[in-house]
Amino acid sequence: LDSETVRGDRILLLLLVPFDREKQAGVLAVIHDVTQQVKNETMRKEFVANVSHELRTPITNIRSYAETLAENPDLPPDMMASFLGVILNESDRMTHIVRDLLALSRFDSGHSEMNLTEFPFGEVLRDSYQAVLLEAQRHGHVLKLMGDGDLPAVRADRERVLQVIMNILSNAIKYTPDGGRILMMAGRTQDRVWLEVEDNGIGIPAADLEKVFERYYQVEKSEGGGNYNWGTGIGLYYARALATLHHGYLWASLPAEGHGTHFTLLLPAEDVYTADEHLPEESSQSRYFPLADARGHLKSERSKANEGERQTLLVVDDDTEVANYLDALLSAHYRIICRFNADSALRTMQEDAPDLVLSDVVMPLKSGFDLCREIKNDPQLCHIPVILVTAKGTVEDQVKGLEQGADAYVTKPFDPTYLLALIQSQLKNREKLRALLSSSTETDKIAEETLTPQDNAFMTDLYRLMESELSNPELDVARMTELMHTSRTKFYYKVKGLTGQNPGTFFKTYKLNRAAQLLREGKYTISEVADMTGFSTASHFSTSFKKQFGTAPSDYQGC
Repeated sequence: LDSETVRGDRILLLLLVPFDREKQAGVLAVIHDVTQQVKNETMRKEFVANVSHELRTPITNIRSYAETLAENPDLPPDMMASFLGVILNESDRMTHIVRDLLALSRFDSGHSEMNLTEFPFGEVLRDSYQAVLLEAQRHGHVLKLMGDGDLPAVRADRERVLQVIMNILSNAIKYTPDGGRILMMAGRTQDRVWLEVEDNGIGIPAADLEKVFERYYQVEKSEGGGNYNWGTGIGLYYARALATLHHGYLWASLPAEGHGTHFTLLLPAEDVYTADEHLPEESSQSRYFPLADARGHLKSERSKANEGERQTLLVVDDDTEVANYLDALLSAHYRIICRFNADSALRTMQEDAPDLVLSDVVMPLKSGFDLCREIKNDPQLCHIPVILVTAKGTVEDQVKGLEQGADAYVTKPFDPTYLLALIQSQLKNREKLRALLSSSTETDKIAEETLTPQDNAFMTDLYRLMESELSNPELDVARMTELMHTSRTKFYYKVKGLTGQNPGTFFKTYKLNRAAQLLREGKYTISEVADMTGFSTASHFSTSFKKQFGTAPSDYQGC
């Protein structure tokens, strides 16, 4: 009996007449192998079905409440706020499911480095308690936290420890009948901290206490009905994996009295990690893209928008729903142009240079990475900030975006306030650079990291040519584009984009900045300086100088 006979669409249990043990052992091995494959395939199908079921419920709720809001725009404010609250909660629920799936995928792929920091263990317990308190109260649960006041600081990956605790608490809330009790009890030993979470819910059969930590495993008929583990069957598996990663442990037991489940988390209080377990740098989004007081400027940006002085943002996303959402979110503050592929975005940028580009990464034909690289390699466009928005939130993806020249990287789903603050921060940095370029007379005075290599070369050539034409009273765009071998349109957009001024105004600003330098040297008279900087008359020079610096050349001369 060969293996191909056994590896059919169906497994046959055969009663064989006695024959030699070697053939019999081979047949049994093949049957065992096929049985295991079928078992794994069944588990995978159940897993997909479970994930689909878990996502279907929040999707249904979001759609139902959204349709009600759309059909009844005049609902009372309190009811509308309640409906919106449900939509937000259900979207958070979906986010947690997707986050766990992505995290498990990365974990299984060997990406298990930790962002180790020192933090108070009690602080994480209080954060997790506050995070689930409203949900517990909604079900009428009594949720108590005890022993969090006298706990040491621990060295661990704070986000992952929080994931473990939140997983345990979410399970307790989900599988404790309304009006139940959930206790969080914490303490310390000489070198460890511990957390116990006990509920009086439906419980886990004693035979399944260890099995619930297996991947995809679910208790099919626990007391009280229903499955205990996450609907996806990965939550407790992943939680224990993270505890083990921290040289700790997570296990389940039966409460000493009554029904329910008792979880215990044990973590080291000291740094017990090897060098390979440390991330070289903190990988948080805020570290890569600091907001630099951006939140404080949102109010001023809104007032500027009300005055009609709106900056232009180019939104690039092949999903029209996402593009429309970003348009609705940002149009109160900026002028928005939407494009749905990279090539269309590039053509638009050649015609109407935006102040910032906000682009999705995953798009057909040409990705956001490709778009960013083309923008940063184009001398005419490379000064424009690019923010990449994507569901790919790994450090590797962020590094890849930065390697393409991205100025910032935002992961979906994002906090709208964070996105607004980040955009404002990038635009504020651009304004600072423009002010620096408009007040300088050479790129040597500008930090190298402030300008891209292409922009640095452009400004260096521009400053050099303006210096050579300093005394020319007829200096204009036609003369400068001839000297720089570029078109009038490209030159205009480049100077305007880098300095915030049209070329004619920038030429005049440069001449006055050079005049101020010459006056400070004290070697020349005001008339000589006016002639050296290309002003036809001393009176015109004095008027222009006072307008820019707020003081007459005669008063400035002694500064």
